[in-house]
Amino acid sequence: MLYPNFDRDREYLVNKFRRPVFDPATGKSNEEISAGLLALAEQLEAQSVPRPVVKARCFEYVCRNMLIDVNPHDRFPGFGPWDRKKRILRPLLDRWNREIDFGVNREINDIVNRRNAAGLHLYWKDFDHSVPDWDALVTLGFPGLRARAAEYRKKHETNGTLTPETAAHFEAMEITVNALLETLQRLIGFARKNHPGDPRIAEEIKCLEQLRSGPPRNFYEVLQLIYLQFFFSEYIDHMQVRSLGGNLDVLLLPFYRRDLQEGRFTQEKIRELMTCFLMQWGSIDNYWGHPFYLGGTGENGESLYNDVSFLILDVIEELALPTPKIQLKIADNTPSELLDRALSMVRDHHCSLTFVSEKSIRRALMGLGFSAEDARTCHIFGCYEFTPRSASNVAASSIINVLKNIELVFNDGLDRRTGFRFDCGAMKLEDIRSFDDFYHAFITCLSENVETLLRCTTESEQYLDRVNPAPLYSLTIRNSLEKGLDGYARGNRHNLSQIQIAGIGSTVDALMAVKKYVFDTHELTLPEFRDILNRNWEGSEILRRRILHDKMKYGNGIEEVDRYAESIIHFIAGKSNQRPNARNGFYIASGHAARTFITMGQLTGATPDGRLAGEEISKNLSPTMGADTNGVTALIRSATTIDSIDLPGDFPLDVMLHPTSIQGAGGLAALKRLIFTYFDRHGVDIQFNVFHAAELEDAQKHPEKYANLQIRVCGWNVRFVDLAKNEQDAYIRRARNIAE
Repeated sequence: MLYPNFDRDREYLVNKFRRPVFDPATGKSNEEISAGLLALAEQLEAQSVPRPVVKARCFEYVCRNMLIDVNPHDRFPGFGPWDRKKRILRPLLDRWNREIDFGVNREINDIVNRRNAAGLHLYWKDFDHSVPDWDALVTLGFPGLRARAAEYRKKHETNGTLTPETAAHFEAMEITVNALLETLQRLIGFARKNHPGDPRIAEEIKCLEQLRSGPPRNFYEVLQLIYLQFFFSEYIDHMQVRSLGGNLDVLLLPFYRRDLQEGRFTQEKIRELMTCFLMQWGSIDNYWGHPFYLGGTGENGESLYNDVSFLILDVIEELALPTPKIQLKIADNTPSELLDRALSMVRDHHCSLTFVSEKSIRRALMGLGFSAEDARTCHIFGCYEFTPRSASNVAASSIINVLKNIELVFNDGLDRRTGFRFDCGAMKLEDIRSFDDFYHAFITCLSENVETLLRCTTESEQYLDRVNPAPLYSLTIRNSLEKGLDGYARGNRHNLSQIQIAGIGSTVDALMAVKKYVFDTHELTLPEFRDILNRNWEGSEILRRRILHDKMKYGNGIEEVDRYAESIIHFIAGKSNQRPNARNGFYIASGHAARTFITMGQLTGATPDGRLAGEEISKNLSPTMGADTNGVTALIRSATTIDSIDLPGDFPLDVMLHPTSIQGAGGLAALKRLIFTYFDRHGVDIQFNVFHAAELEDAQKHPEKYANLQIRVCGWNVRFVDLAKNEQDAYIRRARNIAE
């Protein structure tokens, strides 16, 4: 049971961000605010006000004019600028971005746009992967962060390092935090005026008053602080927060224990607070999900899982929401009770959980030169990425479509869909005489595309703070204060850029088809294969089905096949890892590519693995949907042939299992063995879908019966009934191939 009055509150909590209702007397509409802040920005820029200060003044304008709400059915306030797709500062930031792209960066922008359109890669300026220093936030609170920033500003004055740019950086932070605190006072005034005598509202007023004046002192105040930092950052400051409190169970534990010991809150009250907190993101229902992680290992080797861990899992299971999504740090010291509980939740497929190996993270981060302590305490953020805690950021904006290079080899660099030709310097198709020649041509194309993507990323990322200064985020980052630099652009201790890899499984399958059907059995010539692909397999359906069902596919534990996955990843890693970026940091390679397994597939023509033009490509380090037919052990063997140290950004594997294979206590034990087998082979992240194909087929026909049926897409869950039919069909095909 969540809490006694949850049914009374549920309707409001579900609709809070989906169909919000505000008193119009509290502020202006988002459209009115947008017009006002654009006018304000133009006025300030005409006065040569520095860009960080312009943004801060716009932040202030939004805070003073946005609609607000405090409701007796909730524990957390409501705000007008709630729509992430129409974030309130986006028109201004888009204008600033255009100034860069069509001004100083025009040449690079032209290259990026052409290659993005052709599906060779995807690049954009990424502001969606920030993690504030939650430890500093909880210890100091908003007023304490303001005071700390003022101290550092004085140090710069004393040391003679307060340049005009540094002064603008500090001024922007001060304006931003003052506007946030002013908004808390607005909320307090609204609550007092509109809900006098309501005991719940009185508690919320007390909570907001504390955060207005100092750091959080209890469980409720910490949750409120996390929520406020998230909302002001993501929906007003346009910096997505990719870990809600970070190590949430550890962060909350001292407050939880103290509140119970001192009688401040009961277990029932704490459960109510946690339910309302998690429902905020259930109502927002962002497709990508909102993450936090649990567990870890203490400095003395003990597991950090605790009572709050179980409380969070309890509430998540009862709510059956696709988001928030939770990463679980797993090690040999992880309590069996905790792991069994999490695995049973996954088996019942209504919770968004992924399992991450602490041992493999340590190996990957230490391979980059980070310390064992950095690895032990690292943040997990986004889908399953990891970096040193409170000392790093990652711009994850560069994705390479590996499969597209096969298409380019067949067409001598021509993308037939757009008509663009890309001269990669590869051997012409007519000159290829052996599979080694073909593979070399593929690698030549891949090399040129990786190099171009890295060059474009490096050129573009030097302008991040001109497009979107980050005063609210910077306020939490000590190194940003010490250096006087924007915390997201280049002011953190470790400013990392990620290149993500899409379609490795499909690429290997395509190479194997070329090897077998052109050079081993000589059933086709390369020109004949090219013509078949350019006809999208029309007239060659029998051959296509033969290739689709051929066993020489990645994911089946076949050494001859898997060595190509290993080699291609190692090649990209060699070009990327620790290569200097434009932000005083370096690049890291990553094994996941978010939803681009669908979107890049739409931009990729038919390929030799039997794939039709426009169909999805393989995702993460997983095989093509339905290609792995030798069982999960073979799948793990294939994936871990790739060395995870080559992919220090993340190393995710998606596994689909038949429910009968993991039934009962024996099934859970088998699932645990599978996880630890993957981890022992240096796998890092693993996540599961557990389905009967018949169940998915019935859900497709009768969606009203399956409102809570969740499916793992990439690093997040969605409701199966919300997927497009072609995406549903792909999961059904995969489920049909899974043996009991």
